This record gives sequence, C-alpha cells and structure tokens, in this order.
Amino acid sequence: MDRFYNLLFPKAEPAEPPAMAINDESRKEVRKRTPIPLSFELMRQTEIFIEETLYPQAFTLLLDALSSGNVSSESGTVASTPVVIPQPQHLAIAATMLVHPFTTTRARLDAEKEAPNIALRLLRLTNALVGPTAAQFHTAFAFTHFETSRNGKLRADSPALNGTMCEDKRTGWEASYSGGRSVWNEAEDFWHAVGWALNCSVLHQAQWKHWHLWLQFMCQVLEDDWEDRAAKYTQAQEEELLQRSHEEAPSGVEPAEQGIHKKSGRPRKGDAKQDDGLEIYRQSLIFQYITSNDTFGRDRRIMRSIFADGTPRSAEFRAVFEDEIKNPRDKSSSNKKKRVGVDLSKGEYGDYQNDSHEDYASSGKESSRPVAMAPGRQLRQTKRSRRARNTKGGATDSDAELTDTAVDHNNGIGSLGGYNSLALRQRLLGLLFKVSATLPKDFTSPNEISHMLAENIRDLPLPVFQHMVTPSNLPRLGPDEHCSLCQSLFRFMVESSARAPPPGNDLLTQSDLEKYYFPYKAASPSTASNAKISILLEAMMTLLHNEKMMSATPELKEAARVGVERRESACHSHSGSVEAAYLRESHFRIWFMIDFILP
Repeated sequence: MDRFYNLLFPKAEPAEPPAMAINDESRKEVRKRTPIPLSFELMRQTEIFIEETLYPQAFTLLLDALSSGNVSSESGTVASTPVVIPQPQHLAIAATMLVHPFTTTRARLDAEKEAPNIALRLLRLTNALVGPTAAQFHTAFAFTHFETSRNGKLRADSPALNGTMCEDKRTGWEASYSGGRSVWNEAEDFWHAVGWALNCSVLHQAQWKHWHLWLQFMCQVLEDDWEDRAAKYTQAQEEELLQRSHEEAPSGVEPAEQGIHKKSGRPRKGDAKQDDGLEIYRQSLIFQYITSNDTFGRDRRIMRSIFADGTPRSAEFRAVFEDEIKNPRDKSSSNKKKRVGVDLSKGEYGDYQNDSHEDYASSGKESSRPVAMAPGRQLRQTKRSRRARNTKGGATDSDAELTDTAVDHNNGIGSLGGYNSLALRQRLLGLLFKVSATLPKDFTSPNEISHMLAENIRDLPLPVFQHMVTPSNLPRLGPDEHCSLCQSLFRFMVESSARAPPPGNDLLTQSDLEKYYFPYKAASPSTASNAKISILLEAMMTLLHNEKMMSATPELKEAARVGVERRESACHSHSGSVEAAYLRESHFRIWFMIDFILP
C-alpha cells in the first residue's frame, strides 16, 4: 500500500540539479568567510587580460584567488581565513559572458568559447563562499538600460545606482561587457531578460542552452539573498526579544508602575526610522527588481514575463542583444579568404584593402545592395541557392530547432519550454509569493498574486496545468499559498451555479470542500475543463491531507460521488480522448485516496 501511495503522490524532488554540490550545512558554514577586495596587482592584471580579450585567463586568475585557502588539509573543514572576491565589475562581465552572442552562439575563438564555463564557475563559487550581500551582487547585477534617458542624470545621482555601475563613469575595458554591451545595459530590466530567456526556451534552443544557465544562477542568487536576509531578520527579532526581557522591571515593582514606566520610556534606537523592521527585505535584490519599474501594470508585466511562451502575446520581450538569434558566420568563407595568396606581378594583393575587419560585426547579415541583374532573377537565385544548401548539407540549425520545438509542443510540456523551463518559472513564482507575504504593502498581497497566476494557468494545456498545480511539483509554495492558488483557479473555471464560500473565509477546510467544491463541474462542457477541475480537487485534498485535516467521512464520499458523476456525464461523448483519460485517472486517484489513504 505504501508503495502504491508513493507512486500516486511522489515526494517533491528538485527538477534540476543544484548549482553546486554543497549541502545546506556546508553552505551556512562557507558563508561565514570574510571577503577582502582584490589587491592592486591582481586587479591590474585582470584588467590587462580583459583588455586583450583573454577572458579565460582573467577569470582563471580571479578563480584561483577566490579558491585559495578554502579547505583545511588537516580537518577537511572550511578554513576561517578571509577570501579574496572579485570586484562588482568583474562579476558583471562574468554574468554577461554566459549569454552574450560573441561568447556563446556566435563565438569563433577558443578563448571566447571557453570563457562562459569559467565565468559560471567563478560566479557560483563567489555566491557559495561569501553570499550575495558580501559579494555586492546588488551593485554588479544592477540594470542600467535607462541611464542615458531623459531622467538618466537624476537616476545616476541616486545612491542606489551611483558608483561603478553608472554608464557615464566607465572607461576602457569596463565600457565593454560590463557596460554598454553587457546584459545589464542591453536588457530593459530583469523581467525583460526573464521574458526573453523563457521565449528562447520555446523558440530558440541554441540560445536557451545559455540563457538557462544564466537564469538558473540568477534564481539561486535571488533565493540565497532572500534567505540570508530572512535569517538576519529572525536573528534581529530574537535579539530584540532578549533585550526586552532584560529591560523588564524587577519583580518588586508594582504592575501599575511597570505600565507607566513602559509607556513613558524612550523609544529604542531605530524605531523612529523604520517602524516595521522590514527594511532589510526592501534592500533585497528581488525587491529591487520588482520596484525598478513603477509604471502602470507592473505586476501583470512581471507575470507575463514568467509565462512568456514565444507566442505573439510575448513579443514585448524582444531579444536582449542585437542580432542575437542570427546564425554564426560560415567558417568555410573565412577559411577561403585566408587562403588568398599574394602575387604582385599578377596584381594579387591578398586581403589588402579588404573589408574583412568588418566581417565579425556583420556576420549573419546578407548584403542589401542589389547586384547588376534583374531583381526577380536575383530573388530566384537566392531561393535556389538556399534550397541547394539545404539539400546538400541536410537540415539547417534553424530547421532542427523548429523540429525539436514541434516535437516538444506535441508532448504538451513543450508549450512552456520543457521541464527545465517550468522549474525556473516555478522558482520565480515562489520568490514572488515570499515577497508578497512579507511586503504586501510595498508589493501586492498573496491573494492578488494567486489571482494573476490563475489567469495565466487556467488556459494552459492539460499536462502543463497538472504540473503547475500538483503539490509535489511546487515545493517552494507553502500550503496556504498553494490552497489560495487552487481556490482562485477553481472559481475561474467552475459552473455559475456553484455555491461560493462566505466572504472572508480564506481558510480551506474539509467542510468547505464538501459544500463548495466537490459537487460541481466546470463551466465549460469540454472534457479538458472538467479534468482541470478534478485535478484541482485532487490537489486541495492532498494539501489538506498533508496538514492532517482530512478524513473519509460519509459527507465527503457523497460529495465526491456527486461531483464525479456530474463531470463524467458532461464528458460522456468524448470518452476515448486523451482529456477523458486525464479525467478518469484523476477520479481514480480521488477515490483511492478516500478509500485507502484518508483515516
């Protein structure tokens, strides 16, 4: 029985491997390392490597300085010596190297191809050793796209943006991949980069391979930053309680005198500046990304970026870099140019006075200049040559990408980019729920997040819908947030005659399930909608069972029987469809849970 239960309700497992093979206890111990800045010699040598485009050497130097003295050879524990960390501009360049076309899809030199791997190791180790706050990720990963706008000067004077990340203060090597050409300047904000990355998961597999690593690392940084601040907040609260206990009056003082003394006492230090004590959360990186755009519809734009699926409605999240999705330059043409010889007697000067130095910037672009022939003939030759290339060399890379995408779409999960893409979307949603629960006045309420999330989930294909609402697939959502999401989805999709819970009754109970949820079918007569209703009921049952708030009562069995019969009768004409199979399987799991699992 236990084995069958585990098959039906598997335990939540991470959908992707962790960024580093470090357990939680080790990470807490590692992050006690004290960071120290780079010496002038190391910084100057790093600048020289970057100026000469020797990126692997630059990142290797920083990685060696960072990892020196990490583990004690005697005890095998993390050493207590300080650690030399990279500067914010170095981290900004390293993060850009993960996704920039010149070091990923359009890289030509071996050094350019090797740079992203070493850069990722540097970023992960920096985060693991000292954490996001000490590493100054809030400075390194600040988006500065609008620095040169009409309000650029005012924003540059802001303390949050002033310093090394201001575009007008960068010179030399800092003005390249850490400045105007960086992901932090090319993207409008974090959510633009998120939307484009998730669009790539559906449309552009070559780019998604690199954007996946970038977004995975950023999610890890945002989660670690929030958890570190939560730990500091908890520690501060405990210290405050301890201080209050020490400030209590002696036992010999009368209670009335105690009240007068506490009422007329001076306020503690810091109370006048911040009453709620949540300023540490407002300084988090995820909150900075949320509040970076104060325009109307900010929250819905954030939700649209998380659910970007490559369709025209996600076109607002355009490519971050110019010509990012164009194919790399054909190597055969460059090799052919290199073989051109020099013969002065015949007037052959090799590549002298040739425009080959512009080839790199214009790679992937076809000349728009007309040649000396009829436009129609030129167009026909272009089509014929393209057809010939496809016939000789087989399918092109873009054709292969379209084929892979089509296969994924037929599977259902591919409509949102596959399991890796879904895992990252769920991590971002988990962060939004944490921020809304902690800072509802500064952001929005958890109920509003659930409402916006339900708007984006309800029309998803059945496989994706089931993946998004099943409790075992959402370990980063608490039971309250998950119940709120399921309730919002249910109200969106249920028939109009369904009874609604009383206003203000946000706490889900078994009695609510029996009265307001189980007996009803979907508003739409489609089999898919009724299957989604059943999957939602199954998820709410599981959540209540995990909290030990469910039991197999006669009222529950009767409500389940009525609902199952109504949903199956509405879909009787489509009994052989895939959607009907989803509905039958969900009903089977509901009955199995009632008959064999619930007490």
